[in-house]
Amino acid sequence: MTLVANFFNSVLKSIPVLIAKVGTILLLIFTVGMAAGYAVATISLTPLVFLIPVVAMLVMWYKLDEGVLVLLILTILVVFFPEVWDAAISTFL
Repeated sequence: MTLVANFFNSVLKSIPVLIAKVGTILLLIFTVGMAAGYAVATISLTPLVFLIPVVAMLVMWYKLDEGVLVLLILTILVVFFPEVWDAAISTFL
């Protein structure tokens, strides 16, 4: 019985640490999103740039390595060659 009590005591003591870790990760996610929105606004990228992670996630659902490769290639295209991205989007739309 003491083993169970000690286990739950340690779990209760670790809850604030876990909440701090989750809060830190959420803050990181919001900061990256804010930076991405700022980059879209100042560099005048198309807002469709936010579809890159969605496309990468769809590919990652089936093949992890190819999804990461799609994410890297699309990100490089958008950052270094935005005119190619705009031309590709305009042909599909």
